[in-house]
Amino acid sequence: MLCYDIRLRYAEEKTVFEKSADNKETELEEKLQKLNAGVYALTSEDDFYAAVYRTDDDFLDFAVAAWPGKISVSKIRKKLEWAVNSLYGVSGAKVQSLSEITAKKFIMMLEESDNREYLKRSTRRTGRDLELDYFDNSFFKINEEMSPAEKLTKKQALEKAKLIMADKSLYEEIDRIYASENSKKFYGYPVHYRIQTGNREAGMTIVNLLIQMLHSQGRILSSRINFISEIGENCYDESDLERICRHADGAAVVIEMKGSEENHGNYATSYEAVIRYLADLVEKYHTNTLFFFLEDIARPGFTRELMAKVTDCIDILDISEGTGNRDEAIEYFKHLIKQYSYTDLADDSIGDYLPKRRKTFKCHDIHSAFNRWSRDVLRNKAYSAYKKCKGIEKRESRKKGSAYDELQKMVGLTEVKKLADQIIASYKMQTVRENYGFKDCTISKHMVFTGNPGSAKTTVARLLADILTDEGVLKSGCLVECGRADLVGKYVGWTAKEVRDKFKEAEGGILFIDEAYSLVDDSKTYGDEAINTIVQEMENHRSSVIVIFAGYPDKMKEFLNRNEGLRSRIAFHLDFPDYKEDELISILDLMLKERGLRTDEKSMSKCRDIFARACKEEEYGNGRFVRNLIEQAMLKQAQRLIAGNKKGEISKASAAKLVETDFDVNIAEAFDNKRKLTIGFSV
Repeated sequence: MLCYDIRLRYAEEKTVFEKSADNKETELEEKLQKLNAGVYALTSEDDFYAAVYRTDDDFLDFAVAAWPGKISVSKIRKKLEWAVNSLYGVSGAKVQSLSEITAKKFIMMLEESDNREYLKRSTRRTGRDLELDYFDNSFFKINEEMSPAEKLTKKQALEKAKLIMADKSLYEEIDRIYASENSKKFYGYPVHYRIQTGNREAGMTIVNLLIQMLHSQGRILSSRINFISEIGENCYDESDLERICRHADGAAVVIEMKGSEENHGNYATSYEAVIRYLADLVEKYHTNTLFFFLEDIARPGFTRELMAKVTDCIDILDISEGTGNRDEAIEYFKHLIKQYSYTDLADDSIGDYLPKRRKTFKCHDIHSAFNRWSRDVLRNKAYSAYKKCKGIEKRESRKKGSAYDELQKMVGLTEVKKLADQIIASYKMQTVRENYGFKDCTISKHMVFTGNPGSAKTTVARLLADILTDEGVLKSGCLVECGRADLVGKYVGWTAKEVRDKFKEAEGGILFIDEAYSLVDDSKTYGDEAINTIVQEMENHRSSVIVIFAGYPDKMKEFLNRNEGLRSRIAFHLDFPDYKEDELISILDLMLKERGLRTDEKSMSKCRDIFARACKEEEYGNGRFVRNLIEQAMLKQAQRLIAGNKKGEISKASAAKLVETDFDVNIAEAFDNKRKLTIGFSV
């Protein structure tokens, strides 16, 4: 069903009806009721429905809905012109303007006509009568929008594609759409589309361009887009979904496949009924309705399962978002600013919203950057009264690009740094392959970190989160740390939910599971359920969450051997060796500088002796040992300075210096009976 807003203008009013100032409004209602009843009589074949919803001295506005296969727009125009000239008492009535509208706007116009008493009871039709009452469904969301109505030449289409940094797959489809051998008559849809992007805005940009091109070439009858999103797992056998597909005759339906925000198990099983139902609808309505399947590459949801079903009945063409260099990204950014009428607010800060070290950008990167820019510019320039208004504070992140430098400056970890470079290179190469259209180039990103406590496993994980975000591999860059207590529930059914919640929290970032082997230490608890759910979620979130398992080397090896499914999903293994004596000295020097402290040669010699003895012990704490040693020395320094300065006059130089006696720590006692280190604060 296609919906229109049609305005008829007439030349002059005949004297068919009496005019009286006292009953002019009543007379107008009666005239319009008669006109609407007459138009209704013309729809006996149920091919269209129309009603006047607004009038003025020389025009009438009609809300019109029509079945494209039953009646043409030109025939509707002629019928309305005849009805107005014959029944409304005017002459020279002609259609002045006609524009396509959404179904929701059409329903609002009918309500406006009814509220003004322009409809008799016998001619009144509501959204329910016309089966257009599907906008308030609780199992999914439906939004409508109109793609631009202007006709596009191939040259104009190519210019638009260049502006949005289109992928090769879109350029190839432009050639097919404008091919001279194509028929100019609408027969149906030779292909439907899967759009693969990083966010909704980027995907709908491609959808709108495709609709505008197809409409320009007569390949689709309507510019209306029905966007179905947040599809829940209980959304099956849903009559509203079928109404949408049926009433999209001549138009397009976009199905966002990432699902709802609820907690789901394995998408393949929890969405099984929904997938089957959606596939049935596609098979039933694909002849007259154009389907777009929108895939969020970070949250693919039930994409794989639905695609496997629908390819049995339709041909699907993959269109991916493209990439561009910095100059192209900035041009696209400026286009969005102009499109949203923010031109007066634009300044030289645009480039600051694109990572400095990045050389290539995807379409969704620009939309995300624009969203951040628009939020800032509205607050700081357009409505500057809110500039100093405090909102919810966000933890300040490190400077872009500094994470990699910080990793390289860390003491030791030579092999870890080399492997980190390999990880980054492999992710970049994956992007290159995707840009060239290679298939099945997704690699596993999950890792295992093995090493004793204090060997910088958590620190490296945090730096990797920032590095991979800088490189465009991760979207949010968050690091969610958890252990057994965060993943294993107390009662039956709790564990799976706890695990899924953690994956949801880590969306677009890294889930760091410390001492992962503790999940299966006790056979009487729900550890196995946790492991099985983790394996499921690693598959469900394979493109959006990187899982890092960490722990002691021997225990981690035993842990992975217990679950083949888990072991097969691990791509990288980083071993963190214990620090040696010289490396501990370097760590000590770095930590002192970070705290603004200094010491002398005698103190360093004493610390070297302490480290030499510590390295002979098992699980001595590595970098954590150094930190605890410094903290203990600071406590002794405080005691020394306060006792020696009764008046409290302590110079800055004295406060910054640690002397040899401040490092008098009974190292032998610390390791007696292989107890945990108790220097300073225990960990």
